[in-house]
Amino acid sequence: MKIGIISDIHGNKKALDAVLKQLEKENIDKIICLGDLIGGAPRSEEVVQKIISMEDRIITVRGNREKYIIEGMPKVVHDEKIKVSDEQLQRNEWLKKGLSDSSLEFMTKLPKEIIYETEGKKIYIAHYPMNKDGSFRKHIKRASVEENEIIFNGIAADIYLYGHTHKEVYNFKNSKTYINPGALGCPGKTNYAPYGILNVNKNKVEYNQLYVEYNVKKVIDCIRKVKFPGYTSVLKFPRSTSNICLCVHPFSIGALIVSWYIKLWVSLIFIASCS
Repeated sequence: MKIGIISDIHGNKKALDAVLKQLEKENIDKIICLGDLIGGAPRSEEVVQKIISMEDRIITVRGNREKYIIEGMPKVVHDEKIKVSDEQLQRNEWLKKGLSDSSLEFMTKLPKEIIYETEGKKIYIAHYPMNKDGSFRKHIKRASVEENEIIFNGIAADIYLYGHTHKEVYNFKNSKTYINPGALGCPGKTNYAPYGILNVNKNKVEYNQLYVEYNVKKVIDCIRKVKFPGYTSVLKFPRSTSNICLCVHPFSIGALIVSWYIKLWVSLIFIASCS
């Protein structure tokens, strides 16, 4: 089975469209979205409606951003105990007012976590691994395989998919595969949207970490035009269309090909053989 993996869209419809276009070319059987559809870029309603329109072609779980809309912003976030600012509270209310009733209903019904079975493999799907009370476990930006084992301890699966940290992760140990595709809607200092393709069969698991180029400048221009609460915080990273900063994991295999003359498709290939 060929599965597209996306996470942390954060209202960036242009990045989502670019990734979905690439996934369509790949004849994907299913797409898994790991939450945080909204926030950041100002097109959250369009993102949610696009996900809704995909019906059973996509599996989606609730991220913390959806939770904040449904339940309200907490006083502190994550296990780091970071205090929520007035600016964040105002942005959350602004986001909620821009969402339709159908989008709010859809978000309310999203599960927090799912076990999806295919080809004899159990895939755990969540925005981030959770404790029994629904709180997130220890927040680790780019987890090592040992840290993955700790944060997913007690959750029975063969493949673990998560987002939230905005950092790409691929780890494999003892027939367990851990994947974070990165934040599709948060390009940082690059002009690329990260996502992945997971191939699952009874004999092996193959994961490709991919990046597609899109017009980030148009997203920035839209943010500046809308000027939603806290928009300057979203634009805090200095950018340049010629400033490309891609991180290649030390455990990657395959090739990273960059061309300045054709549209970029970057593929870092990770292959894990399962016993």
